[in-house]
Amino acid sequence: FIQVGRAETNLPEAQTPALQEDPFKDVVLEARAVYVADLVTGKVLYAKNEQEKLPLASVTKIMTALIARERMNSSAVVTITKEDLSIEGDTGLHVGERWRMEDLLDVMLLISSNDAAHAVSGFVGGAGQRTETSHAQFVVMMNEKAQALGLSTMEFFNESGLDLEENGTTVKAGGYGSAHNIAMLMIELWNKYPATLEITTRKDARITSQDGIVHVLPNTNEALGRYPGMIGSKTGYTELAGGNLVILFDVGIGHPVVAVVLGSSRDGRFADMQMLTQATLKAFE
Repeated sequence: FIQVGRAETNLPEAQTPALQEDPFKDVVLEARAVYVADLVTGKVLYAKNEQEKLPLASVTKIMTALIARERMNSSAVVTITKEDLSIEGDTGLHVGERWRMEDLLDVMLLISSNDAAHAVSGFVGGAGQRTETSHAQFVVMMNEKAQALGLSTMEFFNESGLDLEENGTTVKAGGYGSAHNIAMLMIELWNKYPATLEITTRKDARITSQDGIVHVLPNTNEALGRYPGMIGSKTGYTELAGGNLVILFDVGIGHPVVAVVLGSSRDGRFADMQMLTQATLKAFE
Protein backbone atom coordinates (compact mmCIF):
# COMPACT_ATOMS: atom_id res chain seq x y z
CA PHE A 1 0.00 0.00 0.00
CA ILE A 2 0.98 3.61 -0.50
CA GLN A 3 1.41 5.72 2.63
CA VAL A 4 1.03 9.37 1.76
CA GLY A 5 3.85 11.58 2.98
CA ARG A 6 6.43 8.80 3.06
CA ALA A 7 8.96 7.84 0.42
CA GLU A 8 7.23 4.54 -0.30
CA THR A 9 6.90 3.45 -3.91
CA ASN A 10 5.78 -0.15 -3.67
CA LEU A 11 2.67 0.20 -5.80
CA PRO A 12 0.67 -3.02 -6.19
CA GLU A 13 0.07 -4.84 -9.44
CA ALA A 14 -3.24 -4.31 -11.20
CA GLN A 15 -6.32 -5.50 -9.35
CA THR A 16 -10.02 -4.89 -9.78
CA PRO A 17 -11.26 -2.10 -7.50
CA ALA A 18 -14.11 -2.97 -5.18
CA LEU A 19 -16.76 -0.79 -6.77
CA GLN A 20 -20.45 -1.52 -7.28
CA GLU A 21 -20.23 -0.21 -10.82
CA ASP A 22 -16.93 0.20 -12.63
CA PRO A 23 -16.73 3.85 -13.79
CA PHE A 24 -13.92 2.88 -16.17
CA LYS A 25 -15.94 0.32 -18.12
CA ASP A 26 -16.79 2.70 -20.99
CA VAL A 27 -13.39 4.40 -21.14
CA VAL A 28 -11.80 4.15 -24.60
CA LEU A 29 -8.21 5.39 -24.81
CA GLU A 30 -5.57 5.95 -27.48
CA ALA A 31 -2.77 5.19 -25.03
CA ARG A 32 -0.83 1.98 -25.31
CA ALA A 33 -0.26 1.74 -21.54
CA VAL A 34 -2.17 3.20 -18.57
CA TYR A 35 -1.94 3.04 -14.79
CA VAL A 36 -4.20 4.73 -12.23
CA ALA A 37 -3.81 4.09 -8.49
CA ASP A 38 -5.25 5.41 -5.24
CA LEU A 39 -2.32 6.40 -3.03
CA VAL A 40 -4.28 6.17 0.21
CA THR A 41 -5.68 2.64 -0.15
CA GLY A 42 -3.12 1.35 -2.61
CA LYS A 43 -5.87 0.10 -4.92
CA VAL A 44 -5.29 0.08 -8.65
CA LEU A 45 -8.31 1.74 -10.20
CA TYR A 46 -7.41 1.09 -13.83
CA ALA A 47 -4.50 -0.53 -15.67
CA LYS A 48 -3.64 -1.46 -19.24
CA ASN A 49 -0.27 -2.91 -20.27
CA GLU A 50 1.10 -1.24 -17.16
CA GLN A 51 4.30 -3.35 -17.08
CA GLU A 52 5.25 -2.84 -20.74
CA LYS A 53 8.59 -1.09 -21.27
CA LEU A 54 7.96 1.93 -23.49
CA PRO A 55 9.76 5.13 -24.59
CA LEU A 56 9.32 7.89 -22.01
CA ALA A 57 10.18 11.06 -23.92
CA SER A 58 10.33 14.05 -21.52
CA VAL A 59 8.71 12.12 -18.69
CA THR A 60 12.37 11.12 -18.23
CA LYS A 61 12.89 14.53 -16.64
CA ILE A 62 11.14 13.33 -13.47
CA MET A 63 14.23 11.23 -12.78
CA THR A 64 16.51 14.12 -13.77
CA ALA A 65 14.78 16.32 -11.21
CA LEU A 66 14.99 13.65 -8.50
CA ILE A 67 18.74 13.12 -9.02
CA ALA A 68 19.39 16.87 -9.05
CA ARG A 69 17.46 17.41 -5.82
CA GLU A 70 19.25 14.53 -4.09
CA ARG A 71 22.75 15.44 -5.25
CA MET A 72 22.80 19.26 -5.25
CA ASN A 73 21.76 22.13 -3.03
CA SER A 74 18.79 23.97 -4.53
CA SER A 75 20.71 27.26 -4.26
CA ALA A 76 23.71 26.03 -6.29
CA VAL A 77 24.29 28.22 -9.35
CA VAL A 78 24.46 26.65 -12.82
CA THR A 79 25.84 28.53 -15.85
CA ILE A 80 24.31 27.83 -19.26
CA THR A 81 26.85 26.83 -21.92
CA LYS A 82 26.80 26.90 -25.71
CA GLU A 83 26.67 23.10 -25.65
CA ASP A 84 23.49 23.22 -23.53
CA LEU A 85 21.79 25.39 -26.15
CA SER A 86 22.80 23.05 -28.98
CA ILE A 87 20.28 20.50 -27.71
CA GLU A 88 17.02 20.23 -29.66
CA GLY A 89 14.41 22.79 -28.63
CA ASP A 90 14.92 26.49 -27.87
CA THR A 91 13.35 27.59 -24.59
CA GLY A 92 14.91 31.06 -24.44
CA LEU A 93 17.96 30.46 -22.27
CA HIS A 94 21.20 32.37 -22.98
CA VAL A 95 24.86 31.38 -23.10
CA GLY A 96 26.51 32.46 -19.85
CA GLU A 97 23.19 32.96 -18.07
CA ARG A 98 23.35 31.89 -14.42
CA TRP A 99 20.56 30.00 -12.70
CA ARG A 100 19.83 28.78 -9.19
CA MET A 101 19.36 25.01 -9.43
CA GLU A 102 15.83 25.31 -8.00
CA ASP A 103 14.80 27.83 -10.68
CA LEU A 104 16.45 25.86 -13.48
CA LEU A 105 14.50 22.76 -12.43
CA ASP A 106 11.33 24.87 -12.59
CA VAL A 107 12.19 25.81 -16.17
CA MET A 108 12.95 22.19 -17.03
CA LEU A 109 9.71 20.81 -15.62
CA LEU A 110 7.32 23.60 -16.63
CA ILE A 111 8.27 24.03 -20.28
CA SER A 112 10.11 20.68 -20.56
CA SER A 113 13.34 22.44 -21.48
CA ASN A 114 15.94 20.11 -22.96
CA ASP A 115 18.53 22.92 -22.64
CA ALA A 116 17.86 23.14 -18.90
CA ALA A 117 18.00 19.36 -18.51
CA HIS A 118 21.37 19.25 -20.27
CA ALA A 119 22.72 22.02 -18.03
CA VAL A 120 21.47 20.22 -14.92
CA SER A 121 23.04 16.90 -15.92
CA GLY A 122 26.38 18.49 -16.81
CA PHE A 123 26.56 20.33 -13.50
CA VAL A 124 25.29 17.54 -11.24
CA GLY A 125 27.11 14.75 -13.08
CA GLY A 126 30.39 16.58 -12.52
CA ALA A 127 29.60 17.35 -8.87
CA GLY A 128 29.40 21.05 -9.67
CA GLN A 129 32.14 21.04 -12.31
CA ARG A 130 31.55 20.61 -16.06
CA THR A 131 33.74 17.79 -17.42
CA GLU A 132 33.81 15.67 -20.56
CA THR A 133 32.27 12.78 -18.65
CA SER A 134 29.77 14.63 -16.45
CA HIS A 135 26.73 13.95 -18.66
CA ALA A 136 27.58 10.25 -18.93
CA GLN A 137 28.06 10.10 -15.16
CA PHE A 138 24.66 11.68 -14.63
CA VAL A 139 23.03 8.97 -16.77
CA VAL A 140 24.80 6.37 -14.63
CA MET A 141 23.25 8.02 -11.57
CA MET A 142 19.81 7.84 -13.19
CA ASN A 143 20.11 4.12 -13.91
CA GLU A 144 21.54 3.37 -10.47
CA LYS A 145 18.62 5.21 -8.86
CA ALA A 146 16.11 3.25 -10.93
CA GLN A 147 17.70 0.02 -9.73
CA ALA A 148 17.75 1.21 -6.11
CA LEU A 149 14.02 1.99 -6.29
CA GLY A 150 13.24 -1.38 -7.85
CA LEU A 151 12.08 0.21 -11.12
CA SER A 152 13.07 -2.78 -13.23
CA THR A 153 11.68 -1.57 -16.56
CA MET A 154 13.53 1.74 -16.47
CA GLU A 155 16.59 2.40 -18.61
CA PHE A 156 18.06 5.81 -19.39
CA PHE A 157 20.43 7.00 -22.14
CA ASN A 158 20.18 10.75 -21.61
CA GLU A 159 18.75 13.28 -19.16
CA SER A 160 16.00 14.67 -21.39
CA GLY A 161 14.27 11.68 -22.98
CA LEU A 162 15.03 12.96 -26.49
CA ASP A 163 15.22 10.21 -29.10
CA LEU A 164 18.76 9.26 -30.11
CA GLU A 165 19.69 9.43 -33.79
CA GLU A 166 22.44 8.00 -35.93
CA ASN A 167 22.93 9.29 -39.49
CA GLY A 168 19.54 11.01 -39.34
CA THR A 169 17.71 7.86 -38.26
CA THR A 170 16.11 7.42 -34.84
CA VAL A 171 17.67 4.38 -33.20
CA LYS A 172 16.27 4.43 -29.66
CA ALA A 173 14.58 6.57 -27.04
CA GLY A 174 16.44 8.59 -24.44
CA GLY A 175 14.61 6.75 -21.69
CA TYR A 176 12.36 3.72 -21.22
CA GLY A 177 10.00 2.54 -18.52
CA SER A 178 6.54 1.19 -17.76
CA ALA A 179 3.44 3.11 -16.73
CA HIS A 180 3.64 1.34 -13.35
CA ASN A 181 7.28 2.34 -12.82
CA ILE A 182 6.67 5.95 -13.86
CA ALA A 183 3.90 6.13 -11.27
CA MET A 184 6.34 4.93 -8.60
CA LEU A 185 8.96 7.45 -9.70
CA MET A 186 6.50 10.33 -9.64
CA ILE A 187 5.44 9.38 -6.11
CA GLU A 188 9.09 9.19 -5.01
CA LEU A 189 9.74 12.74 -6.21
CA TRP A 190 6.53 14.04 -4.65
CA ASN A 191 7.10 12.34 -1.30
CA LYS A 192 10.68 13.55 -0.97
CA TYR A 193 10.55 16.94 -2.70
CA PRO A 194 6.91 18.01 -3.10
CA ALA A 195 7.82 21.66 -3.76
CA THR A 196 9.63 20.58 -6.93
CA LEU A 197 6.31 19.69 -8.59
CA GLU A 198 4.45 22.85 -7.55
CA ILE A 199 5.54 24.73 -10.69
CA THR A 200 3.80 22.11 -12.86
CA THR A 201 0.39 23.03 -11.43
CA ARG A 202 0.58 26.52 -13.00
CA LYS A 203 -0.60 27.49 -16.47
CA ASP A 204 2.51 29.64 -16.87
CA ALA A 205 5.15 31.33 -14.75
CA ARG A 206 7.63 34.22 -14.65
CA ILE A 207 11.02 32.81 -13.71
CA THR A 208 14.04 35.06 -13.26
CA SER A 209 17.66 33.97 -13.65
CA GLN A 210 20.48 35.21 -11.42
CA ASP A 211 21.32 37.75 -14.13
CA GLY A 212 17.90 39.39 -13.77
CA ILE A 213 16.57 38.05 -17.07
CA VAL A 214 12.83 37.38 -16.78
CA HIS A 215 11.45 34.36 -18.64
CA VAL A 216 7.68 34.05 -19.09
CA LEU A 217 7.11 30.36 -19.76
CA PRO A 218 3.97 28.31 -20.54
CA ASN A 219 3.19 24.89 -19.11
CA THR A 220 3.54 22.07 -21.65
CA ASN A 221 0.46 20.49 -20.05
CA GLU A 222 -1.99 22.31 -22.32
CA ALA A 223 -5.02 20.70 -20.68
CA LEU A 224 -4.12 21.74 -17.14
CA GLY A 225 -7.57 23.16 -16.34
CA ARG A 226 -9.27 19.88 -17.20
CA TYR A 227 -7.83 18.07 -14.20
CA PRO A 228 -9.21 19.10 -10.80
CA GLY A 229 -7.10 18.99 -7.64
CA MET A 230 -3.78 19.01 -9.51
CA ILE A 231 -0.69 18.29 -7.41
CA GLY A 232 1.87 17.81 -10.18
CA SER A 233 2.29 16.74 -13.79
CA LYS A 234 4.85 15.98 -16.48
CA THR A 235 4.36 15.76 -20.22
CA GLY A 236 6.37 13.94 -22.86
CA TYR A 237 6.29 13.66 -26.62
CA THR A 238 8.61 12.39 -29.34
CA GLU A 239 7.91 10.64 -32.61
CA LEU A 240 9.13 7.36 -31.14
CA ALA A 241 7.29 7.65 -27.81
CA GLY A 242 4.09 9.32 -28.95
CA GLY A 243 2.25 11.33 -26.32
CA ASN A 244 2.94 10.67 -22.63
CA LEU A 245 1.51 12.27 -19.50
CA VAL A 246 1.69 11.61 -15.77
CA ILE A 247 -0.27 13.52 -13.14
CA LEU A 248 -0.91 13.53 -9.41
CA PHE A 249 -4.27 14.92 -8.34
CA ASP A 250 -6.51 14.97 -5.27
CA VAL A 251 -9.94 13.36 -5.33
CA GLY A 252 -10.58 14.82 -1.88
CA ILE A 253 -8.69 16.58 0.86
CA GLY A 254 -5.47 14.63 1.41
CA HIS A 255 -6.55 11.90 -0.99
CA PRO A 256 -4.10 11.77 -3.93
CA VAL A 257 -4.29 9.58 -7.04
CA VAL A 258 -1.55 8.97 -9.60
CA ALA A 259 -2.39 8.50 -13.28
CA VAL A 260 -0.03 7.64 -16.15
CA VAL A 261 -0.64 7.55 -19.91
CA LEU A 262 2.08 6.25 -22.27
CA GLY A 263 2.08 5.80 -26.02
CA SER A 264 -0.88 8.02 -26.88
CA SER A 265 -0.78 10.84 -29.47
CA ARG A 266 0.25 14.48 -29.00
CA ASP A 267 -3.34 15.59 -28.35
CA GLY A 268 -4.70 12.20 -27.37
CA ARG A 269 -2.69 12.07 -24.14
CA PHE A 270 -4.68 15.03 -22.79
CA ALA A 271 -8.03 13.58 -23.87
CA ASP A 272 -7.06 10.18 -22.43
CA MET A 273 -6.13 11.73 -19.11
CA GLN A 274 -9.33 13.75 -18.95
CA MET A 275 -11.39 10.57 -19.36
CA LEU A 276 -9.34 8.83 -16.68
CA THR A 277 -9.67 11.67 -14.18
CA GLN A 278 -13.40 11.93 -14.76
CA ALA A 279 -13.83 8.19 -14.26
CA THR A 280 -11.67 8.36 -11.12
CA LEU A 281 -13.79 11.14 -9.63
CA LYS A 282 -16.93 9.06 -10.29
CA ALA A 283 -15.34 6.21 -8.36
CA PHE A 284 -15.22 8.40 -5.27
CA GLU A 285 -18.66 9.97 -5.49
